[in-house]
Amino acid sequence: MKPSILLGAASAIIKSKRLKIVFVALQLGYLAHRYLEDKRESKAELTQ
Repeated sequence: MKPSILLGAASAIIKSKRLKIVFVALQLGYLAHRYLEDKRESKAELTQ
């Protein structure tokens, strides 16, 4: 299971609003990291 799905499920289960915000922020951070990593890899493939 992908980490972003696990973080989304955890944020849906949690009742505390502060923890929900933390889980959503973690999910967005992870997705941004993956996006930038994929973008760098595709850019490296084009230059080779």
